[in-house]
Amino acid sequence: MSERAVNNIYDAIYNENYRLAISLSNKALKKYHDDPGVYAMKSLALVKLGKYEEAEELARLVINTKPVDETILQALNLALKDLQKYDEIVELFQNAFEQDPTNEEYANQYFMAVTRTQNFELQKQAALKLNKLFGGSTVNKKGKYFCWAIMSLILQSHYQKDCPKALIDRLSEQMILKAIEKDFITNYEGLFMYLTILMDQGRNKEALEVLNNDLGSKCVKIETERNRLNIELNRKTKQWEKLIEVCKAIVENNDHDNFTCFNNIIDALFTLLEENVLAIDYLNNSTFIEVYDWIKKIQDEELKNGISKIKRAPFIAEIELEKKIIEMTGFAMEKHKNILIEYIKKFGDKYCCFEDLLPYLKMLNSDEIMNDFKTELNNLIKTNDMTVNDIQRNINIEKINFYLGYNINNEDEMKNYVKKLISLYEDTLPFGTKLEATERQFGDDYLVLAAALLIDYYKTTNKNCYIYEAIAILEHGLEKSKFNFQFKIILMRLYSLLGDAFRTINISESLNLRSIQFDTLSYLYTEGIDSLSLIQIPLQIYNSYLSIYRSNHTEIRDVITQAYKHETYSKIIEILDFYHKLNNSIQQVLFHQQIIRVETLQAFTTVDTAKKYLSKINDKFIDITEDYLSVCTDNRDYKVFAHWKDEETTLEQKIRCRPLKNKLWIQLFGLISKILKNISLKNIDIIKADMEKLDALLKKDNLASELLPSEIANGKIIYEYAKFIIEVEESKEIIESGSCESFKNILEIFKELINSLKSVNPSINITFNIIEQCNSIIEAINYISLLAYDASNVAPNRKSRNLPWVVNIQDKKHQFIEDIKGQINIFIEYLTELNKIVKDRKNKGTESIKEIFGTDESLIDNLMNDNSKLLNMVFDQCQGSWSVSLENILKEAESRIKILE
Repeated sequence: MSERAVNNIYDAIYNENYRLAISLSNKALKKYHDDPGVYAMKSLALVKLGKYEEAEELARLVINTKPVDETILQALNLALKDLQKYDEIVELFQNAFEQDPTNEEYANQYFMAVTRTQNFELQKQAALKLNKLFGGSTVNKKGKYFCWAIMSLILQSHYQKDCPKALIDRLSEQMILKAIEKDFITNYEGLFMYLTILMDQGRNKEALEVLNNDLGSKCVKIETERNRLNIELNRKTKQWEKLIEVCKAIVENNDHDNFTCFNNIIDALFTLLEENVLAIDYLNNSTFIEVYDWIKKIQDEELKNGISKIKRAPFIAEIELEKKIIEMTGFAMEKHKNILIEYIKKFGDKYCCFEDLLPYLKMLNSDEIMNDFKTELNNLIKTNDMTVNDIQRNINIEKINFYLGYNINNEDEMKNYVKKLISLYEDTLPFGTKLEATERQFGDDYLVLAAALLIDYYKTTNKNCYIYEAIAILEHGLEKSKFNFQFKIILMRLYSLLGDAFRTINISESLNLRSIQFDTLSYLYTEGIDSLSLIQIPLQIYNSYLSIYRSNHTEIRDVITQAYKHETYSKIIEILDFYHKLNNSIQQVLFHQQIIRVETLQAFTTVDTAKKYLSKINDKFIDITEDYLSVCTDNRDYKVFAHWKDEETTLEQKIRCRPLKNKLWIQLFGLISKILKNISLKNIDIIKADMEKLDALLKKDNLASELLPSEIANGKIIYEYAKFIIEVEESKEIIESGSCESFKNILEIFKELINSLKSVNPSINITFNIIEQCNSIIEAINYISLLAYDASNVAPNRKSRNLPWVVNIQDKKHQFIEDIKGQINIFIEYLTELNKIVKDRKNKGTESIKEIFGTDESLIDNLMNDNSKLLNMVFDQCQGSWSVSLENILKEAESRIKILE
């Protein structure tokens, strides 16, 4: 092999000119036939071009040659990593190590390759082998390889379900004691392994002793780490007096704002009170008096720093303590009201004040005390000569009032209150004229409160005008605060309720979500876009977001190898927990299933095309078992919305365009796709098993609360379709006798879908629900088209076409299709009328908004400046999205008629 030739190929790859690299590889192969070095380089270049099968084939050829050349090994390592062929990387370096057992670098590469497979038993064996062969090497002078083996055992105990845990824990303890004896454990990372081994066995008291003995003192140099472990272990061992002592020492060491320590102190205190005295005796308890006086002492020290510098934690601690007293005694007193008022006086000018007090606002369980609290609270509102601090205090007071509940008795009072909130917002704008573009206006939360109130009345009255008004208010705020996160996420949900995908996605892009946020926050705007007949938009989004899971699969493994190299063992469990949390994410499953759902719609140019697509669906994303669902993690962040009202139903729940997609949705659409696939492949046994699962799912009690009616209907159609296929295969005598109920049942289900849509007269008052129903009807027609195709081809051969059971099916199918086409024509008429209404209203926002608002027309010009202009803008944005969705659905419906003919 020419070194120059390989270098030229490498340079081309380095410069991302992969086609040139392949061209150079092909030239080199003509001269150096079957050269493994050239094959390795070419494999890497092919991977970069996405030609995975060819790249894998070449990589296998090179692996079989058992190379030891460093250039070949590294090129192939990179190619196999991109192919996610981790077992093959193990094989590659195992071969190199076995051919040169004295090469410590190959031995290290082999161990790191094994870590990527998460085969912890093999990791341990590899680490012990390294320790045996290279025990005296410079790299292993502090027992590095021996510690790798210990960490491998810890991971095996943590993550390998079928391992003998008790035996592994004993073995790891013996090994860590041996490591201590050999002076391998000299820092926090080594001690972490020892403590983990003890804690995994529930021996927390011993772990605490180790932490605070000579070994712990030698290994833990960072005080915050020692404190954290001391708190954790004292809690686990229920050493409450010691926990109080440790936490007080941490706070007194210039850490007065340590909320965790204050909370631990109060938890420990009240645990002791419950264990040792009657609740009524707390005032005479020496520990209680000591803790109470100590909190007051810390408060006094803070007050000496001046009002602008005081820390919040000791004052929140007092409120928490008093809340616990109320819970013990059952009644609040005037002093409890006073400490809340005092907290607002001290910290009301901070944004966090409301959130700080949220857990305590309901502790005033006396009507008299609560009324006095509200009176004193509202006396703190400042309206003249205001500063920015006064604005923030006023907003916090408004939030508290909103949470506790205003006395609003009708829609007129609600509208007046909304108008007041908008006016308060407008009054704050002069204070924000010099703010940076990235900063929020000081009064933004007034608009969030106004929108929340309008949403409440939308839920009560079902008037869409309140959605439009809430959108207009928030769009108005977004003009001044272009980066306000709350404005954006509420707006996305409200536009989703109206079925406007374009503005929803436009706002989502401005959020600039990154990495893990696609898993935790994308549900805010992706839940319904697969139901709006836009095909490419959801496909682009879902496929793009799936990249985070692919990155997690590869990058986490690199991070783990680095943790081993640098002996940062405390990070490995944390990293693996994160890996499993993301790898098992329910959102990842939803992305895959939504892609399949949209691609199934896309594939319906002909029945043959659809069947070809369905037959190739990856079972991994549709074979959803209970065991699979049991390990799924829901990482979606439901607390990201402002929830400023004392209600169980959150703002996030109120403005969902559809029930949140959860495990039931995953099971339903998994079964639908799996049954369709196996009908295409004629796997009767699988169809039978899945039909039974679908039948059981459709009988669940919580079906209506977790799925849309149209989704349930389509599930029933698939059930009837599967039942027909099985009857044709196994019960021809039943069909011959005239049974064949599936056609009749499906027709009834389909009629119900059409009638449900028709019950809403075509108008410009369009919402997500209308477009979703139309899209679901297209799905139903697709399933019926597949059934019609299979019913047309039931005869095993030409000779059997005149058999009675075949003739019976054809007669029933013919009448069924005619009836279905009649219903589709009704659907097309409805769509045509609705589509015309939407098209005719282009650039006619004023007229359309008046129609939508109806008797509430006074709201249009009476709420805020430019309200009418903003409402027109909102409508025009929605009209553009609706027009595309309805046009697509109409085209699909018309094409399906042709497929059925």
